[in-house]
Amino acid sequence: MTAPPVLAFIYDRCATSNQAMLDLRLAACTEHLAERGWDVGGQYVDNGNDALTDNARPAFDRMLRGMAEVTGRDRVCLVYDWGRLSHDSSHRQEFAHAVLGAGGWLSTIDGESVRFGATPTGRLTAGPVIA
Repeated sequence: MTAPPVLAFIYDRCATSNQAMLDLRLAACTEHLAERGWDVGGQYVDNGNDALTDNARPAFDRMLRGMAEVTGRDRVCLVYDWGRLSHDSSHRQEFAHAVLGAGGWLSTIDGESVRFGATPTGRLTAGPVIA
């Protein structure tokens, strides 16, 4: 029996009213998951002030709940780059732990990834390091 495709939950944040760059990042994420044959689990974007905070992100929290509800499938939080989680490394760690706690793993469109029990791939100075 073949395992079902990975279920990708796209996450981003945008604090500005000009969403052109956001649209480009989301398109790149959509292209990335299509190239891998992953299914779309949803697209979650925190806007305005919600995008600036490192402790209350409504769209991120909805994504976590959606990931946690899925069983029997590999789930990934796909971000354009690690800065989509946070530019602060300690907060990036907290967001990464939340995704892992929801049963998922993290990946960027450049192929950097973080999973429980696996050696992180990519630029370790930029991505979350899970201990």
